[in-house]
Amino acid sequence: SEGRIREFPVFGEVEGVFLVGVIDELHYTARGELELAELKTRRRPVLPMNAQKNKDRFQVNLYKYIFDAMVQGKVTTASLIYHTKLHPEKPLGPSVLRHARQGGFSVKSLGDLMELVYLTLTLSDLPVIDSLKIEYIHQETATVLGTEIVAFEEKEVRRKVQHYLAYWMGHREPQGVDVEEAWKCRACNYADICEWRKGSRLPNSVLEPQ
Repeated sequence: SEGRIREFPVFGEVEGVFLVGVIDELHYTARGELELAELKTRRRPVLPMNAQKNKDRFQVNLYKYIFDAMVQGKVTTASLIYHTKLHPEKPLGPSVLRHARQGGFSVKSLGDLMELVYLTLTLSDLPVIDSLKIEYIHQETATVLGTEIVAFEEKEVRRKVQHYLAYWMGHREPQGVDVEEAWKCRACNYADICEWRKGSRLPNSVLEPQ
């Protein structure tokens, strides 16, 4: 009602896999555009390296991709039931029914509730997300270290999703990180058997687990 909401859940099927996320904040700008704002806190008062920024850019792009599908009616109850193995015919408990009645809704089963959610999403005046913003803030002082406006690239999002899911679905071998992210090897459980690590020429101080 005030044009702003925080911790907005998003969910849907992407490339055959059910994904769930939480958008930090959605709000309308002065020009009336719907903007996604992602907040990233930093322990040290410096901006992250580009590798970290690329991960953050992908995250907000993926959130927009899922959110837009939700408000465009592309997410279905059949898909949700299939992936979560829920039983739509199950009656709702008394506390849920009471809460629904207080909100002015007449539902009896989980299926009724799911249909209501999807109707609310698709028949509302919610637009697709117009712009994406990432804010980096120092944890200790709450100082804004930098703000980045991110361009949405649907083809690139789908390409990256397909690449990442190929690993999780067992369709490709794991790959080593980029050299600028080699510090991650220090906390990796697979460092002792990693072929990338053994074949790299980076100093042991960078690669050795701690």
